[in-house]
Amino acid sequence: MKAANYIDPGQIEMRGDATRPVPAAGEVLVAVEACGICGSDLHMYRNDSYRDRLARKTPEGYEVPGHEFAGRIAELGEGVTGWEVGERVVGVTGLGGGMADYVTVPVNPYQLVRVPEGVSFVEAATTEPMADGLQMVRKAAIQRQENVVVFGVGIIGLGVIQAIRAQGIEAGRIVAIDVQQARLEKALEIGATDVVNARDGDVFAAVAAICGTEEGYRGISANVPVIFDCAGYIAHMSGPPPLETALRLVSLTGGRIICFGGFEGAMTIDMGPIIQKEPVIMGSNGYAPEELVQALDLMRTGKVDRRTLISHRFPLAEISDAFEMQCQPQAVKVVLDIRDQVAA
Repeated sequence: MKAANYIDPGQIEMRGDATRPVPAAGEVLVAVEACGICGSDLHMYRNDSYRDRLARKTPEGYEVPGHEFAGRIAELGEGVTGWEVGERVVGVTGLGGGMADYVTVPVNPYQLVRVPEGVSFVEAATTEPMADGLQMVRKAAIQRQENVVVFGVGIIGLGVIQAIRAQGIEAGRIVAIDVQQARLEKALEIGATDVVNARDGDVFAAVAAICGTEEGYRGISANVPVIFDCAGYIAHMSGPPPLETALRLVSLTGGRIICFGGFEGAMTIDMGPIIQKEPVIMGSNGYAPEELVQALDLMRTGKVDRRTLISHRFPLAEISDAFEMQCQPQAVKVVLDIRDQVAA
């Protein structure tokens, strides 16, 4: 079968001689139609971060990334009931494998879910990151008219904005922060009220001008009770990590910072505001099973448009070009058409 092979940072290729996997008991084999390139895949591609968690080895030794994908069930493993060959499904794997003609997926509500009619495979391939956004918004418990900041508006941060809007949450200002103008423009298109390009100057001053400031014995803050850090720490980027800026921005009382973005190694950060402001800092890793279903239902009903976030599509044979494009400033979400074109 055809499969991606991650070799080293900056090196990925397609192989045409990989062994087709066989589903174990409790698994199904999925014939993949579309697979997204995730931000975590880019961390690996840049500097080998998370390699042991993101690439599944074939018997030939090929390392196959891809953990967010959609396709059809091609085979049932022993003991699998309630599923049929040919069903359209979203698969999520903890150890890659989705950038290939076929991948095995355990049958459980965290990793396998049916795709409803009216949702294409290319949309469905973005289900997992949409569910991630739904969980982050659930954890944040945004109250009426609370201002929100989203650091990093790739597919995850944009999904956070879509989740807020689709659920009718009456937030105050929703400020998107990024260094790529194309992503900021997309954030405005899907529901952000304001954008800040971090390359343009002091982020604190820009956000404070939008949301106002607070001052008291705890210090000075912007009026931002809720912050989503979907950027994490990218080692080659200059300036303080987004989490440090988030701690400066977050409200003097009752602040919540939800952290999702990956970290490319250790970093130095000023932690003083944690003591001064007593914010709650929550990690978010994944989603509840019902949020996978909810994400697909939001697509089915048209409450979110995931197609607008897919900026580029490549066949698997051009996987090196696809990864290079995902690294470019004009790219929002790159999806691989595993079988050359994505069927409905």
